[in-house]
Amino acid sequence: MARHRDHAPPDESAETVSLDPLINYKPLGRPGPLTTLTAQLGAQLCRRIAAGDTLRDAAAAVGTSDTVVQGWLTRGHEAIERGAEDIYTAFVMEYSAARAHFHRVLQEAQLENIGNRAFNDKYVRWRLAVSAPKDFTLPRTAKPAGGDDGAFELVSPEEAQKTLADRLGRFLSGEDKKTAPPPPIEEE
Repeated sequence: MARHRDHAPPDESAETVSLDPLINYKPLGRPGPLTTLTAQLGAQLCRRIAAGDTLRDAAAAVGTSDTVVQGWLTRGHEAIERGAEDIYTAFVMEYSAARAHFHRVLQEAQLENIGNRAFNDKYVRWRLAVSAPKDFTLPRTAKPAGGDDGAFELVSPEEAQKTLADRLGRFLSGEDKKTAPPPPIEEE
């Protein structure tokens, strides 16, 4: 795409981004994941979820695993169904609020930048679809059989045999034309 004549070429040195993954890394120093839910641990995890971390990354950052967190969420949902209130029900509510917060931030960014051509919302749409596929993806619809979309069409065995014979006949007649010797050239 051509640049506008008044548009200056970008400064190449300003676009360079350096990345050092070890800047803020601190080893956890634990033999295994934390399995006991505490209010502090739940708050740390939910804060990371609200910031956009995936469940696996957020759990690893606070010293537990996504499987353990799923267990806490299951216990919390069961307690909610029983009508009980405990640390697990509070965690479920906080976790749900953190996810909803992150989704809302992404949606607001999308809405604020509707007319902004510099804003590429592909990441936003992808991230929403990954984090909540039931809420942010369109359901797939079945394609009609026999369409031009390359889908298979159900036919009877007799129809299939007839079609195969027709195509084979056309193919062989084409091959006969290719392999036939050229007509002799008459000299005068």
